[in-house]
Amino acid sequence: MSRLVTMGEMASSVAHELNQPLSAISNYCSGMITRVKNGSLSEEALLGALEKTAHQAQRAGQVIHRIRSFVKRSEPNRALADVSDIVSEAVELGSIELKRHNVRLSHHVAARLPKVKVDSILIEQVLINLMKNGAESIANAQRPAHQRMVELRVVPRKIDATDVIEFSVQDTGRGLSPEALERLFQAFFSTKSEGMGIGLNLCRSIVESHHGRMQAENLYNGPEVTGCNFSFWIPVASPRSRLNSQRYTNTDRRNCA
Repeated sequence: MSRLVTMGEMASSVAHELNQPLSAISNYCSGMITRVKNGSLSEEALLGALEKTAHQAQRAGQVIHRIRSFVKRSEPNRALADVSDIVSEAVELGSIELKRHNVRLSHHVAARLPKVKVDSILIEQVLINLMKNGAESIANAQRPAHQRMVELRVVPRKIDATDVIEFSVQDTGRGLSPEALERLFQAFFSTKSEGMGIGLNLCRSIVESHHGRMQAENLYNGPEVTGCNFSFWIPVASPRSRLNSQRYTNTDRRNCA
């Protein structure tokens, strides 16, 4: 249900994102029809236009595929997952909302990260929600174009002798008030006039269900608040989990052989 709420909030952005490739397809087809009627379309030009049309159709299909994958799963399904794959999927959907607010997204994923045992869709939901919140904070702060940026970073860390993967989403908005920072993850508390106060509470619940922790802090340049940083971490998969996964993979290969 929370995934449906997230997608519902993003509906206008998704519609805008789909409209771009569909409009391009229509324009390419209309152009080809006109030139065919005029007898001015060469085979080379036709192939070029068809390739561009196919590319835009694939782009629209990818958006729809990401949305369906995001909302259709009903049961948690934890499995070993590559962090880079999780981030790529989240960025694919999250960037739709950022574009609507004219916010640039930069992301950095450390190389050769160990795998995590998670429900990938749920972790993607957390990342999408944090990126979306960051974009809205920047829009509300009315930052100029060169200051409208969200940065996603994923790096390995060690916390209390435990190897973890830390995800952080940093924006350039106006930050949070002391009251908001204190109550941020409480159910039904929201800093948005139209907010339900469910999103961040769900995000924290998802992270804690994966034995991780989430926190938020303002960013400063001297006394001035220059943004906010949301971060959470998840333990890396245990050696036993990785070994079991490798055994299953080897068994599947033998069965296929």
